[in-house]
Amino acid sequence: MATPELEGRIALITGAARGLGAQMARRFAAAGARVVIADLDEAAGRALAAELPGAGFRRLDVTCEAEWLATWDALERDVGPVRILVNNAGFYRPNVPLEQMELALWQKHFAINADGPFLGCREALRRMKGCDGVVLNIASTAAINGFLNGAAYSASKAALAMLTRIAAKAGGPQGLRVNGIMPGATPTDMLRGNKLPGQSDEELYASLRPYHPLGRLATPDDIAGVALFLCSDQAAFISGVLLAVDGGAAA
Repeated sequence: MATPELEGRIALITGAARGLGAQMARRFAAAGARVVIADLDEAAGRALAAELPGAGFRRLDVTCEAEWLATWDALERDVGPVRILVNNAGFYRPNVPLEQMELALWQKHFAINADGPFLGCREALRRMKGCDGVVLNIASTAAINGFLNGAAYSASKAALAMLTRIAAKAGGPQGLRVNGIMPGATPTDMLRGNKLPGQSDEELYASLRPYHPLGRLATPDDIAGVALFLCSDQAAFISGVLLAVDGGAAA
């Protein structure tokens, strides 16, 4: 039975076909939201949507302004007003020293991790006026600590962190809340991309555990549970927050 936290609210979640986004979609649907899974992976996105009550799928390249506008127009026309936007889609190419970073790779990180959420936040500011809307940006602890061989990811997530604060100031007068989560290391395909040649998944996880004072990595549900809270009425007076969900790693 659906719990009442998000009953009937339309929640657009980018990058929701897999990983953290998929778990958020599951938790939001269980809380009564009508989830729209937005992703480039149509097969995985449609398969997940078929599992969730009332869910739908929309193909969305978050770097494309025209696709953002078309997605929002289609949802408003065919589904209803979006009440929740989760900017979750992200990109990370690890193990690239700064002096070896190609401009195109730097720009790809910013296009997905910063430009995409900017377009989402801008449309939320334009379209969520007076509806007690919520935007949640998925940043990273890299935004404050920085990864030595992940300069483009770290810098783009730092830009997303500042976007979160500015959008919260801009949206507050119209009742729009904007917050961010900075997840710690979580076993997903993105994290597994950090493996060195010949390294197993477990060897990677073991190398990362000592950085987390709680002694373990996050689970996707650790992140999804906080996302659900921040998008619910229980967080009705929380805006402009960047919450580290990282087992104390950024403390």
